[in-house]
Amino acid sequence: MVLSASLPVQSGAFAPARSAPFFEGLLPEGAVRASIARSFHLSEEDGFGLLKALGADCAGAVTLLPPDVEPGLRRGKEGPNLFGDELGRLIEELPQHPLGIDLKPDGVRLSLGGIQPKLVLAGSFAIHGIVGGRILTGFCQPLDGAPSTCLLKPESGEYEYLVANEAFCMGIARSVGLEAAETDMIEIGATPCLYAERFDRMRDGLLVTRVHQEDMCQALGMLPAAKYEENGGPSVAVIVDLLRRLRGPRMARDINDFIHAVLINFLLGNSDAHGKNFALLYSLDSGIRLAPLYDIVSTAVYPDVTDRMAMAIGGEVDPGQVDLAAWGRLAEECGLGGGVAAVVRRRAEATVRVVERHREIVIDNGRYRPVVDAIVEVCRKRAAQLTGG
Repeated sequence: MVLSASLPVQSGAFAPARSAPFFEGLLPEGAVRASIARSFHLSEEDGFGLLKALGADCAGAVTLLPPDVEPGLRRGKEGPNLFGDELGRLIEELPQHPLGIDLKPDGVRLSLGGIQPKLVLAGSFAIHGIVGGRILTGFCQPLDGAPSTCLLKPESGEYEYLVANEAFCMGIARSVGLEAAETDMIEIGATPCLYAERFDRMRDGLLVTRVHQEDMCQALGMLPAAKYEENGGPSVAVIVDLLRRLRGPRMARDINDFIHAVLINFLLGNSDAHGKNFALLYSLDSGIRLAPLYDIVSTAVYPDVTDRMAMAIGGEVDPGQVDLAAWGRLAEECGLGGGVAAVVRRRAEATVRVVERHREIVIDNGRYRPVVDAIVEVCRKRAAQLTGG
């Protein structure tokens, strides 16, 4: 199993420029990275210094440890169960302690990419309610490099109903038949949070096993700063080409699911579906495959967020200009042959029905928020561009 598709096995060492995209991709971005760097008295630019401090638990099966520490299936330990006020305190302290990291010698040491504030935890599977068909018995902090298994994304004051937005969109992705991370809305005190299970972890009783993964920027050897296509990041065609070159055992399904995911992101109004928001999963048994979807949010419902899509569809980055002809051009770019436009039209019609039905479901289960209606309208409007309705 390779560390990264961008780092195939070779006899000599890789130049730093070749290896940096993978390792930089393990680290958080933006204000989260800056805050962590200040806490450890490091430069934001010192990626390996940050990984030395945080790398005991990273995305995928990678751990970075001091030379005198033996790696194992499980290092560290889980702290005591956290409830109510304790969880609320950790969420309130996220600006000072991003990801839940602390400076104690045997405290929380982990790294996870992205810019959104999140609390990374270990979950013991009903105090917090039914999630993904399972019952959670509590959360705890993964100490001293113990593997984390889930995360909580608290409501942001900047974007109204962001938690309900992501929970609804992730539910749509699952409802149309795509694999997506298990998510749910929960309340921690008075703070709505999105619970998300890590798909790069497997739990068997008390044993947690890390499953290797990498995002598409890492797999293509692109730095996180280039995650948007217009900044030199991956395009739809480049990712399709990567999936072909990797020749995973379910290559055809993965390409189909990826194109379907691009369509769902378009219909739901997610202009932030960039290269770091798609990933690969690695398995010794089943090879390489497209990872479950994650971080699907309708950005179109927020007027101060750009409409320009992270990846163009048939040369169009303005969603208002995307029609069936654009999808036809995208199919040519990806070498998908004819018939894609008819599939896109059929799936767009089906997605509108799923979105409208899912709206009724969230109303019935008490998860409705006004943002849901805005997402439904975005979906109807964009589907009409593809169906003529």
